[in-house]
Amino acid sequence: MTRLFERTLRTTWLILAAGVLFLAGGLLLGLHQWGGPDRVEPVEWDLTLVGREGQELALSYDEVVSLPSVETRAGFFSSVGTVYGPYTVRGIPLDTLLKLVGGMSPSDILFVAAKDGYSCVFDYAQLQGDIATFEPDTLKMVPEGEVRYLLIFEQDGEPLPEDSGRPLRLAVANPDGLLTEGHWWVKWVKRLEIRSLTSDSDKGE
Repeated sequence: MTRLFERTLRTTWLILAAGVLFLAGGLLLGLHQWGGPDRVEPVEWDLTLVGREGQELALSYDEVVSLPSVETRAGFFSSVGTVYGPYTVRGIPLDTLLKLVGGMSPSDILFVAAKDGYSCVFDYAQLQGDIATFEPDTLKMVPEGEVRYLLIFEQDGEPLPEDSGRPLRLAVANPDGLLTEGHWWVKWVKRLEIRSLTSDSDKGE
């Protein structure tokens, strides 16, 4: 009787142990397949910088986000008055990127191109802050609001959502949370190109 009880107990423990091992194996397989809750998918993206002399520099996403970044506030409104933000954003100052290909002079313009074909052009004065800013609640213009252009990769502490321009978006930031017009914000930025407004004949004079 005692031996029968011992065999039954031993069999029960073996079944329980096998069940635990089965569950553990399934959990490990799930983590392997899904990468676990903290898995970060690699970002396959490149940014091309072009200087006024035609020099080009291609940066991967990882190379871009490894540059010194800043955190500030930024928001915009659409052509029909819909307000987005202000958000807490993190990004690379535009002038940091442009200096990698020689920087801009007062006679230059900046051509910003996106993956979807959208593009935007900024002159030197605009990049120095000559751009309208607005109160978030009333959309009333605020003269001389401080602005800073950033190529952002985070919004409210998270990677940019896809529909907000992930992985890189040009944003016009203001530390006080003032808004700018939405057409200045360029999603899915792929190319920053400095172009000179000075012709070759002007340079020779």
